[in-house]
This record gives sequence, structure tokens and C-alpha cells, in this order.
Amino acid sequence: MMIENHEHIYQLLLEKRNGTISEADDARVANLIDTHEEIALMWRALKQSYMTPGEETFWQEIDENAAWNNVKSQLTIRSRRVKMNRTLMMAAAITVLVALAISAIWRSGIWQKDTAPLVATNKTVNNAPGLQLQLANGTTVALPYNQPRQQITAGDVQLSAGAKQLRYDANTKTGEGFNTLTVPPKMDYKLALSDGTEVWLNATSKLRFPFAFNGDKREVYLEGEGYFNVAKNDGQPFIVHTAHTDITVLGTTFNVNAYNEEVTTTSLVTGKVLTRSGDKEVTLKPGQEVAFNANNKFSVDNFDTDEVLAWMRGLYVFHNTSLEHIAAVIERWYGVKVVFDDPSLAGRKFTGGLEKLQTLDYFLETLQIIGDVDHYYDKDVLHLKLKK
Repeated sequence: MMIENHEHIYQLLLEKRNGTISEADDARVANLIDTHEEIALMWRALKQSYMTPGEETFWQEIDENAAWNNVKSQLTIRSRRVKMNRTLMMAAAITVLVALAISAIWRSGIWQKDTAPLVATNKTVNNAPGLQLQLANGTTVALPYNQPRQQITAGDVQLSAGAKQLRYDANTKTGEGFNTLTVPPKMDYKLALSDGTEVWLNATSKLRFPFAFNGDKREVYLEGEGYFNVAKNDGQPFIVHTAHTDITVLGTTFNVNAYNEEVTTTSLVTGKVLTRSGDKEVTLKPGQEVAFNANNKFSVDNFDTDEVLAWMRGLYVFHNTSLEHIAAVIERWYGVKVVFDDPSLAGRKFTGGLEKLQTLDYFLETLQIIGDVDHYYDKDVLHLKLKK
């Protein structure tokens, strides 16, 4: 099989997975899977993926020559990397193209020099430990995750939890003290506050909040990452506190990433926010984000809303990002500790994405083929090392 036919083969494999393939084409594809290692690799990747709306049309419309030239430029064998034979070269190219077509995220211009596209997946977790609400009085309430909604009594507050979100009924008398919602690895969770504000928390995040907002301001404390849709109230500003910044709003939508102990990034989607760190203040316009470091130095840039908020759809998009940074996301999303046996790997950079809804295996296989990075598990620890 000539590699130039990969787009048509991929389209047939999509039809096979989706159950729309003709009998004749099905027989032909089955033979290709049995006789070509690279096609078998592509089929295995597709079987692990979810159907993406419009993916067959996407593949039909892609500029085949431009896409192939783009992939070839990414797979140039450099002297510092282990050489691949022709079969693995084709397999790696097809794996890159599979990653391109699986998600609508991959669009024209995403590839960057000296980076390798990757996609990773994980299985949905229905009931993992650690999702809990600690009340201001110290009582801890375990919360259901991806299950039917349940009614839970917590003192004089009625909780409604399930289907990946929490709501509650409370009066002003229950507003004393802060409660802590903890979202463990592998999960994301939505919280509706008493004022109508909605907060989506990413994996390995915490939010401290009162059941009712009394006084002249509404205050919450965030660790990790959260997206806020703040209910407008001109007389009661909403303030998000992180380790290094205070973000003040009246009514708007924005994302706060405070995972990194050294940097906190606020990305404004709509409205207006004032971000303060020490004696520095920055007012953002929609489409702008500010990154403050621990020394109160900051930078303001434009951002891509689809990419910054991709985590809410179970995706993490990275561009020219170090493997060390990607490993930190893997730890949060998949609940596994990552160790570099070869420290030099930590700085190697990649472009691609993580998909939380499926398994991690495909990412590790792709990393091995394209990035020359091997892996193994020692108990619950994932080790990454140079491919030999």
C-alpha cells in the first residue's frame, strides 16, 4: 500500500467503526488490517476513540497534499533521535493524522516547528473516591459523581448532588463560615452558588465558599482551575482569591488557572475583571488573559477561548509544551504519579492534546512512536525514559 492513500484508508476505517461501510469495502479493509502494520495501528487507535460529529466530512475536505507535507515536516528524523524504519515512519505519520482527524480541535495551522502532535485518552470514572464537601463545622460529606441526582441533608442545608454537579438550598443564616468542595483527579465538577453564580472546577481543584453571601462582597477561594459565570450584582462585587491574585468582578465569565504555584493565569471571556497581585492591578478586556508570577510580575496576552476552555469538554490542548508540564496534567487527570528516569526528557516539547474520556494507553503508544519515549509502571507510578 502506498502511503499517499492514507486519507482514503482512514475514511474507510471511520465507516467501518461507525457501521456505515459497504460489504465490499469492509472485506478490503479487513485484509489491509491483517497485512499492514500501519493500518492495524490506525484501526486500533480508531476503535479506542469516540465518534466525532462531522469527522467523515472533515477527512473528505482536508487538503491531502498539504496535510501530508505538514506531517512529514514534523517527522523529520533528527540526529538526536532514534532512527525509525520505513514501517514505523508510516505508522507514526498515520498516528499523527488520526490525532488530527479525531478531534475538531485540530485545524489548519496547529502544527509548530520542533513539536510532535499527540493525543491521549482515559476512561470515564463514575465513582472515584475523594469528591467531597467539607462543611464549615468540619463535617465531611461524600458526593456522588456521574450518577443520578441525590438529595443530601447537611445540617440545615439541603444538597442536590449528582450528574457531575452540586446545588443547594440555604438561607442567610447558613452563610457563616466557608465550606470546601474538593474535586479529585480524573474528574471535573460544576457548582451552583446561592447568588446564581456557576463554577466549573477542573480535576485536582478546590473551592472554598459560603452557603450564602452576606455583607458587601461575595468572596470565594480557588486552588487549581475553575471557570466562573458570575451572576451580576452591582452592589456586591464577586472576588476570587488565589494564592497570588485577587480577581474582582460584578458579572462576567472567565477562567482562572492557579495550578502552578509560581504563575496564576486569568482569562476573560465576557465582561470585565480587575486582577490584583500585591501592588499591581490589571483590568482585562474580553479575549485577554493576564499571567501573574509569585514576584507580582505579569504579562497580558490574547488567548484562544476554545483552547483555554477545552478542559470543560474533557480536552487539554498543548502547543510546543514541555513533557514536564504535560506530565503534571497527566497526574491531575489520570491520578497517576509520573517520574522521569531520564531528566532530559522533561524539557522535550510537543504539540497535541489529552482526551480525558478514554484510556491513557494510546497517548503512551503515540509518545513512544513519535517522541522516542518509552514507559513502564512500578506499582502506581508511571516512569518515562528514552527509547533505546
